[in-house]
Amino acid sequence: MRVNWLNKSIIYLILNATIASQLLYPWQLFAQDRFTNRPPPLGISEPPLISRLPIILPDLGDASSGDLSTLDEKKIGERIMREIRKDSEYSNNWLLYDYLNRLGKELVNSARQQKISGAEPTGPFSPQFEFFGVVSSSVNAFALPGGYIGMHTGLIVLAGNESELASVLGHEIGHVTQKHIARGAGQGSSSGVLMLASLLVAALAVKSNPGMAQGLAIGGQALAIQNQLFYSREAEREADRVGFQILQASGYDVAGMPGFFQKLQRSTGLMDSGVPAYVRTHPLTVERIADMQDRARFQEVKKLPQSQEFYLMQSIAKLEQQGSPSILPNTIQYFEVQAQAKEPLKSMQGYYGLALSAIKEKRGNDAEFYLKKAKDLATQLSASGAPFLKTNVIFEVTQAQIAIVKNNFQQAIDSSNLALKINPNSKAAGVVLVESLLAAGKVKEATDWLVLKTKYQKDDAIWWNFLAQGYALQNQSSLYHAALAEKYVCEGALPAAIEQLRIAREESTGNFYQLSELDARKRQLESLYREDIRENGRPPPRP
Repeated sequence: MRVNWLNKSIIYLILNATIASQLLYPWQLFAQDRFTNRPPPLGISEPPLISRLPIILPDLGDASSGDLSTLDEKKIGERIMREIRKDSEYSNNWLLYDYLNRLGKELVNSARQQKISGAEPTGPFSPQFEFFGVVSSSVNAFALPGGYIGMHTGLIVLAGNESELASVLGHEIGHVTQKHIARGAGQGSSSGVLMLASLLVAALAVKSNPGMAQGLAIGGQALAIQNQLFYSREAEREADRVGFQILQASGYDVAGMPGFFQKLQRSTGLMDSGVPAYVRTHPLTVERIADMQDRARFQEVKKLPQSQEFYLMQSIAKLEQQGSPSILPNTIQYFEVQAQAKEPLKSMQGYYGLALSAIKEKRGNDAEFYLKKAKDLATQLSASGAPFLKTNVIFEVTQAQIAIVKNNFQQAIDSSNLALKINPNSKAAGVVLVESLLAAGKVKEATDWLVLKTKYQKDDAIWWNFLAQGYALQNQSSLYHAALAEKYVCEGALPAAIEQLRIAREESTGNFYQLSELDARKRQLESLYREDIRENGRPPPRP
């Protein structure tokens, strides 16, 4: 038996309406990898694509089973993320991306060591966690099907320390591991799904018309408020408990969780009687705060060294959300005041923010001066026990960005390589290295690096896009179209990818082996496309 028409219609309504309006369960949705929108060099044009492909959900299976299957979660999450990465408010600040994934995966590893249900790393459909930033001053975070977790810059700025930020990430990891998203979407009754839809629409409407939001929520409440709110609060308490366990196992201060809850309470002035941004679908109750306080009370108080990395990320987050030309002068003034603070940590934040602002305004000498000030303060702090190595990666990447502004491309290459030596997995260092090599005219070196990179990171469109640029600069048309095809595969545009492989074969001057590879890949994508059509009942639009 298939999901009944009301359940399935409501789920489609939830996901498509929220994507269109930048809101998705449980909070808000955003995204776009701006690198993938760069025009290709040397006049080689990409085939026209519509800006957004619709999210085509898989068949949701048997309603009697209640939950979405793990495979359905994985497919839905992947398709939603393709849309998220296309939105202008998806943060493509790769230093922030590196930091969130370092911190998030540290927490996930602790969850796995604790053998928390749902965190298992094995199996083809186990959650493959990915963490990303959202450029928004609202205090929000959210988990998506499949283990994708977004963090608003406003929440990063509000957090008082890394333990508070880790507590939010741990809570969201708890939602994923305990399958709250799947259970919430498939509780087996149309009233439960309708209630979820009404709450999401209400949360969306409150952005522009709070009165309208209240009216929308009433309809759903009249139908199923008791059961749905009970489930929501139970899910929140469960995510709190799992998040607390993860936080403790990771060595963070467990007081960060109730501390951040209290900070939310003070910042919004609203509790059960209101719908503040952060708690719109995460009911924040007095009982939840008291429960976390009780748990923290019986734990040993930890004196952790201050994370320089966290405080530098706050400067990045501040500039991300308040860096537009109209308000940048106010943001610079904020950093100037911060730089004069007596506390070395605050002063370091201020000088680093000023360095980033100067890079944004192409003032290379000023940026270099401010970065040196920030590094000197970081060295001073490291002498008192604050970890410095991870922070040094941030400084090296920032130094490379300054060198690019000053057209000192060899220095940019050297700084990028040093950052990669410290952290070979740094996406920020990899991106700035490729940009430096291309700017320096070392195109062959850049493409050689990217060929290796795409062998073990096949699903990241940014590397394929860079590789396509490199091949275009070398007038290697067939390879350009083949790389562009893989970029489209990453973005879920299979018809466009198939067309690019057809062009690549036509323009190939390679040997039989290369032609066979193109033919085999084209047949593989055609098979995947036919499978999509069968599974979803309709094909995605062709470009």
